[in-house]
This record gives sequence, structure tokens and C-alpha cells, in this order.
Amino acid sequence: MPITLRQLCATEQFGLRVLAGHDQLDRTLTWAHVSELPDPTPFLDGGELLLITGVSLPMTAAGTTRFVRTLVGVGIAGIGFGTGLGYEEVPQALVDAATRFNVPLLDVPLRTPFIALTKTVSRAQSEDDMKALRNNYQSVRRLLQAAVTVNGTRAVVRRVAELIGGWAALLDSAGHTVEISHTAAAAGIERTAPERDTRPMEVSFVTSENEDVISHPLTTSRGKLMGYLVAGCPGAVGSLNQGIVIAAASLLTLMTARTRDAQLTMNHLRTVAMHQLFEGQNTLARNISGELWGGFPVEPFQVFHVAGPVGLLESVSVSLLDGLSRDLAFGITDGALIAVVSATDSGRILARVKGIDVTVGVSDMLWWDDLSRARRQAAQAAAEASARNLPSMRFAELSESGLSAFLDQDRSSAFAAAHLRPLLEAKGGSDLYRTLAMWLAHNGVGDTAATALNIHRHTLRSRLARIESLLQLDLSSPTERAELWLEYRLLGDAPTI
Repeated sequence: MPITLRQLCATEQFGLRVLAGHDQLDRTLTWAHVSELPDPTPFLDGGELLLITGVSLPMTAAGTTRFVRTLVGVGIAGIGFGTGLGYEEVPQALVDAATRFNVPLLDVPLRTPFIALTKTVSRAQSEDDMKALRNNYQSVRRLLQAAVTVNGTRAVVRRVAELIGGWAALLDSAGHTVEISHTAAAAGIERTAPERDTRPMEVSFVTSENEDVISHPLTTSRGKLMGYLVAGCPGAVGSLNQGIVIAAASLLTLMTARTRDAQLTMNHLRTVAMHQLFEGQNTLARNISGELWGGFPVEPFQVFHVAGPVGLLESVSVSLLDGLSRDLAFGITDGALIAVVSATDSGRILARVKGIDVTVGVSDMLWWDDLSRARRQAAQAAAEASARNLPSMRFAELSESGLSAFLDQDRSSAFAAAHLRPLLEAKGGSDLYRTLAMWLAHNGVGDTAATALNIHRHTLRSRLARIESLLQLDLSSPTERAELWLEYRLLGDAPTI
């Protein structure tokens, strides 16, 4: 569980004193936030311990009361006032206001830095998140173990009930019970029936009689309704572990659909795992990689972005699973197949994928800390390969061509031509254009540019002055020169208007 105010106050090294809200100390903290703004509420979500030293505290009792009322309105968990800096003691007006609204007020001594409190709260949250991640992983493993027993469907339903501490039932698409963990589940199933009737393809939640109930449709990727997983958990609102139900629903869909739909569902599970991978949760993806891909990539790796019709992307999926490598992970997401491939296998895999009529972008060789960057690189390389009508491109090839390679060539060239039109259409425009290009190529150094053009430096100055007049710009500006150079790179030596 995240840390509470009471636990924070019980930490002797902090030396915190509770001045108000003694009966509200069991609230869990979402964060410890330092702010000296007169109104910090735009930066609060609720549940925070607000740490202040009184720099912007109102000078009047009425103002202090309004300040505390505003904090209570956004659901603040408590206020920590640092003494020993601007104030030797917590102002009585603040104590009175906190007492009036029954919000915890803590006296934070000078020896306790705010950062120590923030780190303690953050550490507790991280530990709680890791615990939840480990629990979810163990739950998924236990669901998979249940699925491979003799009567896998019944075992999964009962395992869901066990894991959530309640009951579960599998219904067919008409709402009839197929498997049920407890006979007491009938009432909960009945309560969710109206939601299934009105919104059959949507997840629905019902809370009544101190019980959370979720009804999750089992649908294939083609939108075919296979049935429902309904589960309930008695206790406080929000106590039902929805993640277990969602995972079980995906698993039951896989078990009840036909071979084709089962494969599409497996692809969905791979996509979910890839999303977790790109969100930095590679531990969970790694632990279930055997079931999804038969292995897991090792560092350094490369990311492939494969673009093409859905049918061809599925062909790529089959090809990747065809024993070519065990050191990869992939999934179809956002209309493309994204694969993370060990660098040692990337060449063989690229050769195989290029045999299918798709477009492939390949990132640099990177490590897990750079996974998101690798994905962006692969997407950029694939987009450029498509623009150039190439079957594949590596990001290293793209980066060698400079910034202009990342621009929309048609739109950028059209803009450049329009901007330089007054120059190109003027009398002697081609000479002026060549003069400008040569001067820019020589970093604006007049003597060397004049020599390269085989003209006198006074002639060069005259031409540059005319260019400034025609284009209404200042060539002494680095920004203007940079834009002109990019425009020249886009249009080349012989631009057409």
C-alpha cells in the first residue's frame, strides 16, 4: 500500500508534529508536492501532501481560511509547514483554518528537508507499483496454468474467482451460463443483464450491495461476440482487480474462438505485451515471452517498423514465428507491425521480411533504455522508404542525408520556390540565385565567394544588396541564411518555378 500520513509521522527521523486533523492521518498519499504559489491547486490532483514554508501564505486570517478551503476543495491529503525559515512556528491562523476544515497540518522542522519527505512518498509508491506488477505477473501465470488443464475453461473461471477473492462466471453470447464458480454468482449476473442487453459489445460495471461486478464481452478482432466473463468481488468500491478479469477475458476468448480468431487474439495479446514493453515494463513481457514469441530479444537490438496491408502484416507475423529466430518480440499496433530483434539476427530477419510486399524501416542498434528512440527511428525510416518507393531503409541511411530528408519534399520545395520567386523572376535572376548559393556555401565570406564566382567583390556586394531588396530580408541574420541554404538544398542548382 502507498504510505499514509500516519506512517510518515511515525518516522522518528523526520520529527513531524501533527497540529490539526488528527483523525484524518490514515489517508494514503499520492505525492508530496512542494509549492509556494498563492494558489497551487491547478497543479494538484488530490491526495497530495502539500509542503510550504509560508512564502505566499496570506497575511490575514480570512485569507488563510480561503487558502485552506481551496486546498480542501481539490482533495488535499494534508499540509506540511516548514518552520525555521520564514516562520519559527506554524502561524496560528493556519492552525485554526486546518482545524476548522479538519485537514491534517504537520509541523516540519528545519532539520527535515522537504526532499526527504518527497523521496519517502515516491519510494513507497514505487514499491507498491512493483508489488502490483509482480502480483499481476503471478496472476497471469496462474491463469495460463489453469488454461492448459483438462477442462481449461472451467479451471480459468474458477481461478479468476480465486484471484479476485470473489466469484466468476462464463456466459455464452446469449447470456446463458456456461461455467460458474459459485452458485451465489447468479444474483450478480442478473444485475448486469440490463447493461449487456443495451450495450452488448461494451464492458460494463455495476456496484451495489457492497459488491463490484464487471461484465466483460469476449469478442474476436473481427467484432464477433463469443460470450461474456462476469466477475464480482465483495468489499469496498474499487476493490475488484480489473486487470485479472481483462487478462482472463482475453485468455477465454482465445480458448473459445475458432483457430483463425484464436490466432488474431494471440496477436492482440502480443500487441498488449508490446505496449507494455514500450512503456518500460519489459519484465512482464520478458516473463511471458515464451508463450507469445518463443523467446525474447537480447541487447543490442534493432526495431523494425513494417508497414503494409493488414493481410500482409499477418503474413509477416507467421514468417517471424516460423523458427527464423527465438530472439525477437513483435506485435501489430497502430496499423504497423513493430518488432524488436536481436542485432545478431536482424540481417536474416530483414531478408525474410523483404520477401513480402511490405515496407520496412530499421533503427540503429540500441539498448533497452533507448527503446522509444529506436521505435521512432524505425518509423521515420519506414516513412522515408515509402516516400522513395523503396522496400526498406535503415535509419543510418536516412540520417546521413541531413535534416531535409525528414521534410515533406513536395510541400517544402513548393514553399522554397514561392519564397525565392521574386529573385528567380527578376532580370538576371539565375545569376543572382547562383551568387546567393555560392556566397552561402562559403559561409558568407565575400572574398572567397567572389573568387569562386570570378567576379569583383564590389559586384558581389551589389548583387547581395539586390537580393536583400528582392526578398525583403537581411542577409546578416543567421536565421535568414540558414533558411535560404535549406531552400537551395531543396531546389538544387537549376530551380523551376
